[in-house]
Amino acid sequence: MHTATGRISMTLAGALLASALAMPAMAESPVTDERLANADSEPQNWLTTGQNYGGNRYSRLDEINTSNVANLRVAYTFPISSVFAGRSGSVIDTNPLVDEGIMYFEDGQGVFYKIDVSAGNTTSLVWTADATVAKDVGGATRGFALLDNMLVKCMGDGRTVAIDRDSGDFLWDVQRMGIDHPGSAGINVESEGCTGGTMAMGGHVIVANGFGDGGNRGYVEALDASNGDELWRWYAIPGPGEAGHETWADDHNAWKTGGAGMWTAGTYDPESRLTYWGTANPVPMFDPEFRPGDNLYTDSLVVLDIDTGELAWYFQYVPNESWDYDENGVHMLLDGNRVAHFARNGFFYQFDRTTGEFLSNGQYVDELNWTSGLDPKTGLPVEFNPDLDVQEYIPETRWLRGETLDENAITCPNLTGGVRWQYPAYNPDTGIAYAAASDGCFKIEVVPAVSLGPDGGFDDEAASIHGFHGDFAAVVIDDSTGAFLLGAMWAVDANANQLLATHQRPFVYESGVTVTAGGLVLTSTIDGWVFAHDAETLEVLWEFDMGTPSRGTPISFAVDGKQYIAVIASANPPAGTFQGSTRNMTSGAALYVFTL
Repeated sequence: MHTATGRISMTLAGALLASALAMPAMAESPVTDERLANADSEPQNWLTTGQNYGGNRYSRLDEINTSNVANLRVAYTFPISSVFAGRSGSVIDTNPLVDEGIMYFEDGQGVFYKIDVSAGNTTSLVWTADATVAKDVGGATRGFALLDNMLVKCMGDGRTVAIDRDSGDFLWDVQRMGIDHPGSAGINVESEGCTGGTMAMGGHVIVANGFGDGGNRGYVEALDASNGDELWRWYAIPGPGEAGHETWADDHNAWKTGGAGMWTAGTYDPESRLTYWGTANPVPMFDPEFRPGDNLYTDSLVVLDIDTGELAWYFQYVPNESWDYDENGVHMLLDGNRVAHFARNGFFYQFDRTTGEFLSNGQYVDELNWTSGLDPKTGLPVEFNPDLDVQEYIPETRWLRGETLDENAITCPNLTGGVRWQYPAYNPDTGIAYAAASDGCFKIEVVPAVSLGPDGGFDDEAASIHGFHGDFAAVVIDDSTGAFLLGAMWAVDANANQLLATHQRPFVYESGVTVTAGGLVLTSTIDGWVFAHDAETLEVLWEFDMGTPSRGTPISFAVDGKQYIAVIASANPPAGTFQGSTRNMTSGAALYVFTL
């Protein structure tokens, strides 16, 4: 077991170090299933990554509002110096959690922090716990969970750890991914791991293999919260004899490296005990002729029973997809028994969350031309032909092997979307949903993926230009053809299914959004700013230059009735057309807390 309780980075200020070591452990109230199911009734806290199990990211606090947000100021900052212990930087894609004046966060590399924010205008370190993730493991974190008196998190190296919230001691540490498993197809298993958010409920810790692009099978797994033992595992790529296996119609067992990783966050309905997850693209992502068939359950919403791991229902957004329109983004649970999703493919979808019935959709991106629309009954693209193993869709924007693309062969949205992973938000009082991500178009030429033979797998070296387990082996991205990206924020009336407002910026939003009862939409940007937008018009009402690239999504909490806004700024500096660089920046990592 990797124990490092109380271990503190030597780069922290000496006074802070001394106060942390002198501070006794504080007993806290357990974060029970009942509290988590009723998180909306504790607006002073932020108990789950998505604010509630439904991923609504709605703060019911309204002291900070449209009339006074211009007076927002820094209350305090806290350096996250462990980010740079043997690394050049880190990516923290998520937000802290807060429980009655105590805040928790992770540095993206396996070091967890507990800090006391109850004083209001300052903070002190209680403990750090270092899960000792290897320095060469890519750093990204999209959420951990509180349950009872534990903090639980699945790591990039495939371990899941549980930490005692009072002491910072590790309660258990299990290697669940990257190792042989009876259900595995046995190919590229070593590349499994987590970047997605960890969930906890009813004695279960829910984790997911997020590295399906590494040429393995994505899956969701439930662990026993008391010891980390496996309760069940559900593979998103069905094997022989399982429903959906017939949708991999090739002769070289492409299902064994099929993809469908889950690298963002799930949601959960305590009444039905169903959990909702979006799945990623098939692999290789751009060559549908390598993997003829619908390729279930890639690019899908999958709904699982948390007690049994059985599939309750699913919806596949784009069968036999080839634009990297995976649908890992959060599926929010809305009032009226709905589940809604800002899809990477440019549509805003809604379903009945019990039956899976398709309810409605609407385009939210500026340009969309990969399909001419969705069938109003099924929600599938109108061009979808169930008799075809390789779909045609719109041939001008559906690129296949051997095609030479002219200057007009541009597909919208861009391969990054639409919403890729960035957390959306929903205000149940107004019925408006929000998201911020990217908007644009792109063009590629397909290079055929090469099979290793009838036992499965593909040749990483045959056509690879990126060396990422063949994930990009089937594509050359041609930036000279007018590929472009803008950052965009959207407000959608989820009741009328109507786009209400759009706000564009010259660079991609890499952070999610939070909406508040004070009429604000909060976000941060990759070039170092944190913003408060008007929730009706999306006009910028307040901004602050943190000077550090940010992919962290703001939250709001309260101490003694006073409202605060917190965001973690930590990301690699913006570069290239993907993120839209606007100024030269260096890496940094810090917590910023604002108040009136």
